[in-house]
Amino acid sequence: MKRTALLIAALGLFGAEAAHAQRVSPLTAGSFGRICTRGAAAGNEICDAYISGMADAVALAKINDRNEGDPNAPAGFCVPASETGPSMRGKVIAWLRAHRDVLQKPVGEGVFMALHDAYPCAAKMTAPKTESAPK
Repeated sequence: MKRTALLIAALGLFGAEAAHAQRVSPLTAGSFGRICTRGAAAGNEICDAYISGMADAVALAKINDRNEGDPNAPAGFCVPASETGPSMRGKVIAWLRAHRDVLQKPVGEGVFMALHDAYPCAAKMTAPKTESAPK
């Protein structure tokens, strides 16, 4: 339920008719996927830069939420610091291939959804409350 709500909220951020006009790239997820799979070094670098930029934006948004007093605001996804650009690219491309219904949507929406599915954030674990036995 929480994941669905987060995904709906994220998709709302990428809607073309948002309450606050935001720039959305005209590039589609399908075109992005083709650039990323051509095998050219330049295409790989472009893909890695875009995906890393998306990951940075989400990480920085989470830091901003914390700094603005909302430490419990959910992050869209959580990419480990050790993850490489080529590894992230591989996961995004695999996700796009498995979700052809997204290929005509804006690139940001597709990449966000791919990263969201590939790098879920661990739920905060809280220790269960224990009650003392009556004496």
